[in-house]
Amino acid sequence: METVTSVNGHSGDLMLGLPLLSQYSENSLHNRLTVQQALCKWYGLFKTNSYRKEFTGSLFENTKNEGILKSLQADLELIPGLLMDELINNTTISDKGQYIRLVQALLINLSDILPESEMHEQLCNEAETVLQFMQNFLYQHFDFDFKVSVYYLKHLQDSISLKLEYWKIKLFQSPIIDVLQECINEKFTTPENYLSFRKVNYLKNIFRQIECSTTVINEVFIRELLINYNFNSTGFIDYETSLIKSKLNAENSIDENIALLKTEQFRIAQLKDRPGAGYELNQPAVKKQLTDWVIEKIRNEELTNLKRKDKDLQIDPESKIQTSLSVAKLAVLIRLLVADKIIINKSVAPMLRTIAKLFTTLQKDDISFGSMETKYHAPDKATLNIMKEMLQKWVGIVGKL
Repeated sequence: METVTSVNGHSGDLMLGLPLLSQYSENSLHNRLTVQQALCKWYGLFKTNSYRKEFTGSLFENTKNEGILKSLQADLELIPGLLMDELINNTTISDKGQYIRLVQALLINLSDILPESEMHEQLCNEAETVLQFMQNFLYQHFDFDFKVSVYYLKHLQDSISLKLEYWKIKLFQSPIIDVLQECINEKFTTPENYLSFRKVNYLKNIFRQIECSTTVINEVFIRELLINYNFNSTGFIDYETSLIKSKLNAENSIDENIALLKTEQFRIAQLKDRPGAGYELNQPAVKKQLTDWVIEKIRNEELTNLKRKDKDLQIDPESKIQTSLSVAKLAVLIRLLVADKIIINKSVAPMLRTIAKLFTTLQKDDISFGSMETKYHAPDKATLNIMKEMLQKWVGIVGKL
């Protein structure tokens, strides 16, 4: 019978038309070829094109190549049962989790390098069947964050495109479908943002929820569903924030915009979400990202409002309280008045801002609020010593009043 020279791994030749794993029935448990060893041999065979070199120029080259592919198919069909047998009976496998992840990686990488042939789709489907079996029965060891195969990715992309095109028509060209399409396509086009098994299962669940919905499917329904299942992709977050921005009217007063933002903050807080669910594990939840964005927007609006009020509070220089103190000495003096509860404002910052507007120093008619605040909270030792001498001087002055 025709054979192919053995590739790296367990010794033994490949007999055309027969699976490598047929040796299971012939050898003892510790001598027979393992699933991992068989897959390594297959991967090496196709990666190096060894099987083509063996038969190039042969009269029956195509027939022999087909025989090799049928041997691979037979091996793939045997893997589920033999893999379970190995995990139960093979005591040489010390780390079952690592072993399963290695088999998983070999299956995916083997699928990605299979040559184009009449059996290509059949072999890739068989590899996907094995991977699905591993997900169902060995999920505790399966690496759900590993990339899916190129074959599966292509078929998934076609399937998703058809679904989204249908929903886009049903929702009268709603932009939310374009956003969803863009977020998913990002995983198809950028290698660093690959589509993992976990994300595939996540998307399947999302689509199942849309298809099984008993209510009217509209943009609001899909948006709430994506928030509920924590579709925390950057594109979706940008879309949600753009909707809030569109409500902020430039003609509105700042107070009106702040009120609107606070209404949005309350609405977001009321949205339901599922703990533990998420599309991007390394990103915060949708609700947190939206809430943080709204809070930052409110803070910016309030700061703009405060600056505008500060501009309105313009005091005539002649009306200011003019002093011969430096900013540092004035700051310490105010600190003393606060410490002795002579000044009893609840908030320090607004009080210091007012003092910076009302007072002058020996060097400046306009005091910087930032400078005043810094020297108030962190007075230097030299200034404190000078202020001690000033207070002793005041004791003498009091006695002369």
